[in-house]
Amino acid sequence: MEISQSTSKGSLLISEEAISAIVVNAAKAVAGVTGFSNRPADVVDTIKKGSLKVMSPVRILQEGDDLNISVYIVIESGRKIQPVAEEVQRAVKESVQNMTGKLVSKVNVIIASVDNGEQSFNAPNEINED
Repeated sequence: MEISQSTSKGSLLISEEAISAIVVNAAKAVAGVTGFSNRPADVVDTIKKGSLKVMSPVRILQEGDDLNISVYIVIESGRKIQPVAEEVQRAVKESVQNMTGKLVSKVNVIIASVDNGEQSFNAPNEINED
């Protein structure tokens, strides 16, 4: 998926990976978010679209001109889930809309796990070389 926009000066393409990076950066800045969980995408849909991206903590669907975003987070133990999830929704929506100019109609926050103290703050698919 790419967001494309044409102007008199040329074309603008924003990749799904760029939007995913915006989502991850916005979500990890929220107090109580300790990491992300990679979830497999819908395999049938992935094959139909020819995408090789099967694991990601972020899913982005474009519905007309609007974006529908889902993000799988790991929450800090002892935190209240609802306030953290609401802040993630606000931060993600604001960041994506400000940076892309596209309307975000929905941000789904899925609490994939609760941090047991061993979760690190690596970006998706990033290897920790400590």
